[in-house]
Amino acid sequence: MAEPAPVYKLRSMLQGHSMDVKHVSVVQEPSGALLTASRDKTARMWYQHEDNSHSVRKIYKGHTKYVSCSVYQEPSEEFPSGLIYTGCQDGKIRAFLPDIEDPLFQMDGHAENVTSLFVGKFGTIISGSWDCTAKVWVNRKCTMTLTGHSFAVWAVAILPEVGIMVTASADKLIKLWKAGVSTHTLSGHTDAVRSLAVISSSEFLSAGNDASVRRWSTTGDCLGTYYGHDNYIYSISLLGGGGWVTSGEDRSVRVWRDNAVVQTIYLPAISVWSVAALTNGDIAAATNDGCVRIFTCDPARQATQEIQEIYETELSKVALAAQQELGGVKLTDLPGAEALYEPGARDGQQKMVRNGDAVSVHSWNMAEQKWDKIGDVVGAAGGTTETSGKKLYMGKEWDFVFDIEIDEPKSTLKLPYNTTDSPFMAAQQFIHKNDLSQYYLEEIAQHIITHSGGQKVGTDDGGNSDPLTGGSSYTTGALQAGGGGGGGGAGSAGGFFDPLTGGGYVSGSGGVETGQGPRVPPPDPWMQGAYRTEESMDTGEVAKNSYFPLNEFL
Repeated sequence: MAEPAPVYKLRSMLQGHSMDVKHVSVVQEPSGALLTASRDKTARMWYQHEDNSHSVRKIYKGHTKYVSCSVYQEPSEEFPSGLIYTGCQDGKIRAFLPDIEDPLFQMDGHAENVTSLFVGKFGTIISGSWDCTAKVWVNRKCTMTLTGHSFAVWAVAILPEVGIMVTASADKLIKLWKAGVSTHTLSGHTDAVRSLAVISSSEFLSAGNDASVRRWSTTGDCLGTYYGHDNYIYSISLLGGGGWVTSGEDRSVRVWRDNAVVQTIYLPAISVWSVAALTNGDIAAATNDGCVRIFTCDPARQATQEIQEIYETELSKVALAAQQELGGVKLTDLPGAEALYEPGARDGQQKMVRNGDAVSVHSWNMAEQKWDKIGDVVGAAGGTTETSGKKLYMGKEWDFVFDIEIDEPKSTLKLPYNTTDSPFMAAQQFIHKNDLSQYYLEEIAQHIITHSGGQKVGTDDGGNSDPLTGGSSYTTGALQAGGGGGGGGAGSAGGFFDPLTGGGYVSGSGGVETGQGPRVPPPDPWMQGAYRTEESMDTGEVAKNSYFPLNEFL
């Protein structure tokens, strides 16, 4: 009889990022160190202490947008302490010395978000991007660009010893490359392929939005397809002993042995963006709540019983959206609490039970032979069958994808939007892309704000809100005394002239002209003396040479 699989329990939690942690990876030196990348525009190095806790060692800055991935390069003769590489939404790859928080150098080449980085032997780096390409870098220079995917490249890898590179894409395909030439195209996934894990020089695993894991050979054969998640799989990492661990949009980390899930670990978050297996067998999971949680099967490293109980209580209080959990099931069809006396069939099996008008979700814990409450369902029964809160459009990931109906010409267009973007900037880019009239700007921006729960147009205190930044970046003089900038729509009594364009838009109106008739703008603060030298000013005094020392000081 096979020995029961070890049970993972909470070890510790790393807190510090202010937004989603998109990626977590292992640093070889010092032992136990972790590297994280976040939507808060930083990457962080975490050091492990003797009590098994972690603290932030360094915060790597200089990114203009969110950081999608990070990776550690082992020490070399040129860099004895190794290097940290980060991939950013601005398309840049930045390199940091581990003890220096500012970039050492930057590698330009990608046109969009750098989603993945992989460091091979001898310093070769491969990167994947939303620009549908992968790039190979040697000595800071791009030596090859791998083109062939029709949508975003989400994951990349290099197989050891054989020189084969692997790319996985939102076009549902995996490609194998040798010397920059595509040798095999692997099909089988039915949705975007999000993550890769290298097993050997001849085999690797892939995971994707179709909630499956597939094993492949370098000959292009699919050696196995495995199911265990209920939603998108975002990340996969190898565990010792032939197993692996995955994470996804179903709030869980799942431990696999012998090609099957042996333990399901639920987290008090929605998206488990990334998972990494540590050298000691522990598991680190990065989530959308800005935290990284570490789980261990070693009782000596597990958190105290008190902390475990606090964690289970936190997990049980998670409110789950009805459309995510009920899937069209009527409230009256759900069993009562007595259903929890019946054992589950497999680890991670979910069961919803009704207690009056309340519905709770429970997961079967095979190791402890009990049902663990993992959350309460909120909202009416009868939700949709679409379970993911994340949207994919043209192979890229967005918080929202809006349907915008246009009158002239009559059509419905897709507008992708992330909550970290400016609604007005997104609307303006949408107008440019689709060659629409500027007339639609405020209407589209207001639609984004209303349906994304975003910022309000203008400011409550009557201040002038910059539509490009959402803040009061600059304020021009009012055309009339007491004119407010918050609602300068058509016919408004208080418009503003733009010092950059001389009246190009009325702040808060989305660019709609006020229609008040011809007016003389106030003097342009950018041109009124700002660029005149002392010699050109009529001061009545003889101009002095301001570029060389005066004679009396020589």
